[in-house]
Formats: sequence, C-alpha cells, structure tokens
Amino acid sequence: MGSVDDHDLLPMRSMFDIVRRGYDCAQVDYQLEQLRADLQIAVADRDAGAAQAAELTRALEAARGDIDDLRAQLKRLAAPPTTVEGMSERVARMLRTAQNEAAEINAKATAAAAAIRADVESEAAALRTRYEQMIGEAQRRRSAMEAENERAIADTRRRSEEILALAQQRAEQLDAESAARRQQTEEDFDITMSARRRDATRELAQEEANSKAEAKRRIDEATDVARRLVTEADQTAVARVQEATRRVEALRTLHHQLTGQLQSVSWKLDEALQHLSPAPEEDHVRAGERAQRG
Repeated sequence: MGSVDDHDLLPMRSMFDIVRRGYDCAQVDYQLEQLRADLQIAVADRDAGAAQAAELTRALEAARGDIDDLRAQLKRLAAPPTTVEGMSERVARMLRTAQNEAAEINAKATAAAAAIRADVESEAAALRTRYEQMIGEAQRRRSAMEAENERAIADTRRRSEEILALAQQRAEQLDAESAARRQQTEEDFDITMSARRRDATRELAQEEANSKAEAKRRIDEATDVARRLVTEADQTAVARVQEATRRVEALRTLHHQLTGQLQSVSWKLDEALQHLSPAPEEDHVRAGERAQRG
C-alpha cells in the first residue's frame, strides 16, 4: 500500500525566523504543534485502516477457501437425480438428506460472505468520512493562516507607513527650524559686522547641511526598515501558504489511495459472491452418478 512519509507531512522544527516584529513565536509554535498532533492522529488512523484492510483481505481469502471446500462437498453430495424410479427408499432418503445439507451449507456460506462484505463496506465508509473530515480541517486551517498572513502584512505595511510619515514630519520640522534660525541670523547680520555675518552664515550653512544629512539618514533608515519588514512578511506568508498547500495535497493523495484499495476489496467480494452458487446442470449430473453407484 502506498503511503506518505510521516516526516514529510510537517517539519519537525519551526519554519519562522525570530525577528523583532512579526508573529508571536509561542503562538506560531502552538499552532504548528496542534497541526502536527492532528496529522499524527491521521497517520495512526491510516495505519490502523491499512492493518484492518489486510486483516479483511486475509479473512476474504479464508472465506474463499471455505467456499471451495463447500463447493467440493456439494459436488460430492450432488443434486437431485434425473429420476428416482427404480431407486430404493433408502437411496431416495439419502439424496433428500444430501440436498438439505447442501442447501444449509450454501446458505451459511452466502450469509458469511454477505457479513464480510458488510463489514468491509462499513469500515470503508468510516475511513472515507474520517479522511474527508481531515482534508476539510486542513483546508480550514489553511484559510485561517492565509487570513492571518494578510492581516500581518497589512499591519506591517501600516507600521512602515507610520514610520515613514514620522520621519518625513521630523525632516520637515528640522527644515522649518533651520529656516527660522537662518532668517533670525540674517536679521542679526544686518546690524552686525560683516565678519560676524560671514561667520554666522558659514555656521548656519553647516548646521543646515548637518540637519539635511540627519533628516536624509533618518528617512533612509526608516525606508530600509519598512522594506525589510514588508519583505520578511511576504516571505513568511508565501512559506506558510506553500506548506499548507503541500499538506492538503498529501492528505488528498492518501485519501485517493485508500479509496482505490477499498474498492479493490469490494470487487473481490463481489467475485466471491458470484462463485458461491454451483452450476445446476453439473450438480444434477453428479447427483445422478452418485445415485447409480448407490
């Protein structure tokens, strides 16, 4: 029976890098542990179903052996002769007894085969329902993870925009303060000596350059932080969606495999039931031969 490697269903370690902003590590690990536990239960159910299918197959083979034995007994006992004229009462009584025993054996064999088939169909329905529920749960978890990823990306982008807005606001504030100081200095220069005016202008220019450099540095840092946060969030979201998709496909493949195997067992039971009743003409002839020998 084909199966999916248990270690491929879920990674044994966290797939997320620890960063200052993003998902809470404890919550992510808890969700992964829950999903891992569910998948381990599914694997155990799969193994139990495979073992039970093997047991039912062995029971079917045993039933086939019993059916072959019963068919051999039926051939030995034979069916009603073409005529009972000229036979003794003892021979006729033996034939009637053989007919009754053959009918009883045939009825028991038919009932046993029907019971085995009913058990197999019941187990197949239970396994099919179980795996459909597992696939539905995995799909619901995937949808929840995708929604959570979208919310996290939106929050990250919002925080990045806030950082950029604050940096821009600070830069404008620095420019306004620098312009105000420059205007005040120019007014003072009008009533001071030219030397002091040149020195003050030079200092103001340097201060303005420093202010602009500081503002640019802060904007660059904020931009880098925002880009890094968005990139990390996008990578995490893609990894989560890919992992959830792979697990759903693995469960769906496993479900198809088990369904095919259970259908094969059902076909084998149908074939066994078709061979339960012996050919009437063959039994009739053999019964006549047995009566003549008696």
